[in-house]
Amino acid sequence: MKRLLAFLKDPPLWFAALIWAGTFAAAGGSIAAVATGDSGGWVYAVYLLAAVFLAYGIYLAVRLTPRMKEGILERANRHAFTGQFVADYGFRTQVFALCSFLINVGCCVYHLVFAVLWRSAWFGALSGYYFLLGVLRGVVLLHGRRAQKGAEGEALLVRKWRIFRLCGAALLVLEIALTAFVAQATMFARPLTPSIISAIVSAAYTFYSLIIAVVQLFKVRRTGDPLLQALRNINFSNALVSLFALEITLVAATGDASEQMRFMNIATGFCVCVAVIGIGIYMIVRASRWLRRAREEDSEEV
Repeated sequence: MKRLLAFLKDPPLWFAALIWAGTFAAAGGSIAAVATGDSGGWVYAVYLLAAVFLAYGIYLAVRLTPRMKEGILERANRHAFTGQFVADYGFRTQVFALCSFLINVGCCVYHLVFAVLWRSAWFGALSGYYFLLGVLRGVVLLHGRRAQKGAEGEALLVRKWRIFRLCGAALLVLEIALTAFVAQATMFARPLTPSIISAIVSAAYTFYSLIIAVVQLFKVRRTGDPLLQALRNINFSNALVSLFALEITLVAATGDASEQMRFMNIATGFCVCVAVIGIGIYMIVRASRWLRRAREEDSEEV
């Protein structure tokens, strides 16, 4: 038993790859069960299996990241492009920013198309929300890059905390605006037409958002860098909204318009909005306190 637990705690990469593949398969089975409306006992087994695979898959992604990083770095240094990607922070930041931008563009276009086809204010709101989050991520990266070029030491840290505070304010404004559309989606109308395609896309994007958010949650907290923490909070907010959007999509796909499901959507939407608003307020308060202490210390030195 101890050997089995030790193996599951720190398995080889091939086993982790099988678990990640199983996670996608179990998620697909869950979506298929929801789309077909089957209520047999096997459905609950599939749901449980999907939950276990997802939780264990996220754990493995966090646990095995250092090991995978070593192998990736070793192979990356063999080629010019990948070698520059590893060694040059500025180049690496631009590549990641481009990838995030492309993912956001694809997600925005997808939601915008269905917003027009189904005349759905909810899909339109999601399209705009994901687009603005992508813009916010780009602004943080751009200003962070400029700050690193134009300052160093304490001055650089002050600039980063200002960016952190502005990011919190932007998240706060975005989430307050989204609250109105959450109310529309949960209280007044069904936000979309049931579709297996929308369920699959929503599940895939949610899985991607969760992986990014959880990995950064463990990775960034050790750095103490306000800029990286701002990016982490953006991704975490994105993951929370994606989870709520997935719930809305799956409920609509089942065609269940009961009061119980409606109440569940309202409760989830309320919790998501409160959580992201809380993140924005926390970022503003924390950055303001740090900047005030920095000003007080500077005045005492003078």
